[in-house]
Amino acid sequence: MSKAAAAIVPAGCKVLACRVFEPELRGLGLPPERVAYLDQGLHRHPDLLRQTLAQGLRELEQDPDMKRVVLAYGYCGGGLEGLTAQGAELVLPLAHDCIPLLLGRSVGAPCVGCSATFYLSPGWIEHGKTPYTEYFVTEEKFGAEDALWVGKEMLKGYHEVALIETLAGLGPRHRRYARDMARLFGLGCRELRGRAGWLRRLLQGRAGQGVALLPPGRPVHLGLYPQAEPGRPQETENSRACHTS
Repeated sequence: MSKAAAAIVPAGCKVLACRVFEPELRGLGLPPERVAYLDQGLHRHPDLLRQTLAQGLRELEQDPDMKRVVLAYGYCGGGLEGLTAQGAELVLPLAHDCIPLLLGRSVGAPCVGCSATFYLSPGWIEHGKTPYTEYFVTEEKFGAEDALWVGKEMLKGYHEVALIETLAGLGPRHRRYARDMARLFGLGCRELRGRAGWLRRLLQGRAGQGVALLPPGRPVHLGLYPQAEPGRPQETENSRACHTS
């Protein structure tokens, strides 16, 4: 492991992360053996997510040298409620979903993903399920017309697609995915520049500024998290439109 990565994740610490964070954690220099990834689709089933996270924690805590586990997860609709580490300190971001963590915005907008913007990131495109991926699954079974209707129903209330440029960078595939998704469902499209500061603080276990440290035996609960603000207008720097024509 590089000195930079060791400084971010000290000895006796591992990361339990949603697969959507793989590009960013890889970009920060974390070797694969320091991170345990779980499937992105678990966030659709909070009870299953909670069970899988608990099992992941138990497996990590079998290492007697494990002092700290970092969770690269938002609250995920209650998926973290009641989660408890038995012998290690638990570090988690105080965000209701992963989008604020990718954008690098914490206290001012705890639930950015609750807005009328559908956010994408390199990890979401590479490992996640979206209305765009679901469109092709539905099209194969029921045809394009039904698939388009289902996709638009899933995106009812959304006005645009926003592609987050994280420290992992954006490639042609990411931009094409965002443009094609926006065009298919008749949405606007833009790019946003994310910041890695919050993610770095999380990995370093620095309490405050959107990061909580829970001692062994203390469960995760909703009261730890800031009040969500659905419908809050998007306020971010370095925004530019995608070209969908």
